[in-house]
Amino acid sequence: MVDRRASLGRVQVYLGRCKADEVIANRERFGGVTLQGLHGLGVAARLARIGELRGVDLDPAVYLARGRTKAPVVEGQLGLDLDLPVFDWVTAQAELGLAVVRTAGPRLRVGQVDELKAELQRDYPVPVSVTLVLDGGWLGSRHSGVLAEQLRAADRDVSLVLGAPFDPVDSSYKVQGLRRLLRWSARTGRRLELLRTGPIGIPAIAAGARVAAIGLSTSTRHLGGPVARRADGVRPKRSPQVFVPRLLHWQRGSDLRGTEVTHCGCPACGKAGKGLSRFDVSFDSAVPAAVRHAAQEHDSHALADLVQSVMRASDPKDKLAQLRADAQELAGAMGMPVPRWLTNWE
Repeated sequence: MVDRRASLGRVQVYLGRCKADEVIANRERFGGVTLQGLHGLGVAARLARIGELRGVDLDPAVYLARGRTKAPVVEGQLGLDLDLPVFDWVTAQAELGLAVVRTAGPRLRVGQVDELKAELQRDYPVPVSVTLVLDGGWLGSRHSGVLAEQLRAADRDVSLVLGAPFDPVDSSYKVQGLRRLLRWSARTGRRLELLRTGPIGIPAIAAGARVAAIGLSTSTRHLGGPVARRADGVRPKRSPQVFVPRLLHWQRGSDLRGTEVTHCGCPACGKAGKGLSRFDVSFDSAVPAAVRHAAQEHDSHALADLVQSVMRASDPKDKLAQLRADAQELAGAMGMPVPRWLTNWE
């Protein structure tokens, strides 16, 4: 009997601004962590100095920069004290000794085929995973075939960052477009990664992705875009988003009031003694840092427990199918929406 777990990739967490001890704690739970941008590069350098870089990789995230960014100083890279026009992210990662080296990757709008080809065909001095920062529309029925064709022609390892105002995989067509890319990866043996993704990364791993780095904050679960303001100018209340394992996605704490899913046995909730009901709070402006930190601590533990339950199952795909069915049934009973992938992933 074939053990389907042997070929599985890894679900890990994607962290924005963080400290070294947070990286180490999350690495112990998941086996890996993806750090973001210049701040992440600095954290990775500190971890390297204390011998704690294993299981850590980096998304250069240059697509987040506004204007010209000052090049960071990384020990060992020639010329970093100069005013360089372009920072050499590939060399910086290689010199740190990261297990995977990712390219910088500008954002590619839907239909920019020439720019896509240029990214896939660029030469580098070391083996890389080409970072493709794509609007979710690339996965739609009109463009997914073109994207898959270019990946086949280039024959490169690829790290995907998907962008949309809310959800880059918000239709059955886009789910099928993503699965088309996963089939390409499985057939060719090329490494396909999903960076700053959401829980859809878990079935993606079961379908052949090598890494799915799930964000522990709203801003790191995909690359956002402009959102229309309310016509009446009213600013909605802010409530912390928390991961609900039984629903397989994040939900606002204030929307969980009085439901059975507020009970949580993760270590963070056990220590706090109040489950998810402690996140039934709303604020006029940003959620306070202490509340966000508490929510992320819960998210990390709860997500890790879910991932382990899937990865250790004798048949991860069957386990996921059952979890999806249970989540849809529960959400229906509670009158809560669920992400489109839950109903469209088959």
